[in-house]
Amino acid sequence: MDTSRSDAMAKAFLAKGHPYKRKIQVTEHLFHASPEVVFEQLCPTREADWIEGWKADLIYTTTGYMQEGCIFTTPPSNVLGPGVWVVVRSEPNKLLDVVRIIEECVVEHFTITLVDNDDGTCTGTWTLRFTALNERGNAIVNDIPEEDPSFTRVLSGLEHFVTTGSMLPTSESHIRDPMERD
Repeated sequence: MDTSRSDAMAKAFLAKGHPYKRKIQVTEHLFHASPEVVFEQLCPTREADWIEGWKADLIYTTTGYMQEGCIFTTPPSNVLGPGVWVVVRSEPNKLLDVVRIIEECVVEHFTITLVDNDDGTCTGTWTLRFTALNERGNAIVNDIPEEDPSFTRVLSGLEHFVTTGSMLPTSESHIRDPMERD
């Protein structure tokens, strides 16, 4: 089998280094709810119930809710900013794998895992990988903080919703888009 072309392509890429930046954030949160309750809220439709300022336009879903293969967009006015979102993998109550393309300059690939603690709680782990696609994306990725307090507020909003059934009051739930430049 002749793999000389692919070998040359890989060697050339590695020789020039990685021109585009990547930043990875991992955040854990203990939820006082079961994985089933939390997972149900990880949905472009349901997020309107618990994220102040959430707007999404569904492109593809057969149910009107999140499912594997679901595609939706968010406008610049969305609290988390613009993007094209694709649900790549979904294992109900356990795992959600989503890719978001932001302004043709950053790919955000995030994986959410939920672990049942067998005591009425679950631990959610968000692994967010931001990868620049160009120089503008490099600047955006470079400006993403190592720990984003606005993301912590998102998780607090989800915790509030799954324990009270209501949205966190606006004064406590303002979220800053990690792509928003100062």
